Amino acid sequence: MKRLSKTIVIPEAPSPIFRPLDRSEIAPTLRRYGIDFPYILYVGSSEARKNLARLLDAFARLLRGGSRTKLVIAGAHDRQASQIAHTIVHLALEHDVHFTGPVQDEDLPALYCGAALFVFPSLIEGFGLPVIEAMACGTPVVTSKTASLPEITADAALLVDPRDPAALAAAMRQVLDDPVLAHDLRLRGLARAREFSWEQTARQMTSIYEKVLAQRSGW
Repeated sequence: MKRLSKTIVIPEAPSPIFRPLDRSEIAPTLRRYGIDFPYILYVGSSEARKNLARLLDAFARLLRGGSRTKLVIAGAHDRQASQIAHTIVHLALEHDVHFTGPVQDEDLPALYCGAALFVFPSLIEGFGLPVIEAMACGTPVVTSKTASLPEITADAALLVDPRDPAALAAAMRQVLDDPVLAHDLRLRGLARAREFSWEQTARQMTSIYEKVLAQRSGW
């Protein structure tokens, strides 16, 4: 009898709260977190695999190229936070990077929807749920061409080498400077996000359990 593979990949999905919102809907939340337009958004921790040091390097390059935007880093700090703080000082970004600290789940859609783009340069990622959440909100995405991220984004994001700050800066500049590209990424992202649902995940899980039980009963 043919055996199931020991590894079966089942995707996660965004919550229904992640959807496009009008500026009037998001304004109170952004004021509460002290966020002004325009801004680039990153959501996640500051652990090493998230690659924040290179993101900050790329953002500094973007500013040196004439961009006038902020970088908002949303999420709790961890043991790498002091190193990130040192990098910000070294790159003279003290007035250009805004840390929100921990964000309530119900506030995240407003942060995504207000952003000019979402950037997620992770080096290692099991799935990358924030990328799907951003796309479900209609936010253009720049992310890594490594790990699981190309598979989950398909053609709905700009993919870059996360170890190359110059390439990351160029991709962000491309989205910020090209409204046609940004609009296209929004549409592609919304369509791609609709392909992920918890109902589909549950069906896949049920199917696996049924196959495992069938195999065991056949032993």
